[in-house]
Amino acid sequence: MSRSTGCLNTLMKMIAAFLAFIVIVALPISLLIYNVARVVFSPEIMSDLLTTRLVESGVIRGFITDSLLSPEFLQEQGPGEFDFSRVLKNLSPEERGAIVDILIPPEWIKNQISASFNAIYSWVDDDRPLPSIHLDMGPIKERLLGGGVVEIVDTIVDSWPSCSAAEMEQLREVIEFGGEFPEFLCEPPEPFRGRVIDLTSSQFIQIVREVPQELSLSGDQPYPQDMTEIATMKEWIRLARALSLSIWLLPIALLGLIMALVIRSWRALGRWWGIPLLIGGVFALMIVPLVSAVGEIFIAQQLSDLQHEANAAYELLVIVINGLREAIFGGLLFHAALVSGIGLALLVGGWLASRRTSSMPLGQPGSGMDSVGTSEYVSPPPPVSTPPPVFPLPEDETVKEDEG
Repeated sequence: MSRSTGCLNTLMKMIAAFLAFIVIVALPISLLIYNVARVVFSPEIMSDLLTTRLVESGVIRGFITDSLLSPEFLQEQGPGEFDFSRVLKNLSPEERGAIVDILIPPEWIKNQISASFNAIYSWVDDDRPLPSIHLDMGPIKERLLGGGVVEIVDTIVDSWPSCSAAEMEQLREVIEFGGEFPEFLCEPPEPFRGRVIDLTSSQFIQIVREVPQELSLSGDQPYPQDMTEIATMKEWIRLARALSLSIWLLPIALLGLIMALVIRSWRALGRWWGIPLLIGGVFALMIVPLVSAVGEIFIAQQLSDLQHEANAAYELLVIVINGLREAIFGGLLFHAALVSGIGLALLVGGWLASRRTSSMPLGQPGSGMDSVGTSEYVSPPPPVSTPPPVFPLPEDETVKEDEG
């Protein structure tokens, strides 16, 4: 009986050791996957990250300035009679930035980024074929109609060179008697300068009033076959989100199995839980620089073509990726340090509890898991049976007679 019990205990310890090894291997991977999902599947974290990295740093402002006021874009928007590139070619970089701030204020960009992320994440959980992403043009129209157009036109006119006498005479005839503006661009003195600003601003105001209150970015409705593929993709996204956000429960479940198999004292708890948690947390700390270095090499290889074709878009993408990497690895470092600290505390606490138990005097009972652990290894002495009663032997009658 004792031999079979010893074999069973050995088998349970072997299974527990194998489970502890799985905990050590799975703990860093589960922490990495959880922190990736925690960042990627959170609209609040993603919107805050993009607004901090792109908007508040001024990167997206410079990108919009270079894109909207570039000669290529302006020639596409104003071909023929009205050439925007010729009108804006004398603007300095500071004046271009001021115009962009009036057209697209930073606070409006933050609100649109947050609303777009909320629309995308809510679309994952509903049955719509496409996310409903809209740009609210109301604040921009209100600002432009409230004086923003006049500020923009005044900045543009101020960048033009001063008019000569001949140019001023032609411009005066156009303003007083009507007709088309001349091809040359120059800044006239007052009061003609104010007249030019008023005439130009009225034309731009008319264009702004025709802009709709909302601009949809969702696109056309997909075909039925595409809708089936979109529905399948959304199901996979929801499954990946659920698994990645709950993967941290796997090491906890394995630790629970280890407790059921071999943990019977505080010392065993510190050894069977503390060592796997401590080693797994240290491994999680060690994979951060490794994964970071591999990620940099992979990103550089994947974006090498984009860097040569569109450098501004490449810089924006690199900034976003670096922000995601810092947010993910920051959470991973925190959780790895927390797990390592818990493992170390359990290991030291179990060792101290075992020392306290071993230093107790004989005959003094322990308490809790210590008393259970003591009774596991010290077996009680076997019961001693009561000896049979001993009766006096009957005396021989012959002996009695001789004595008499």
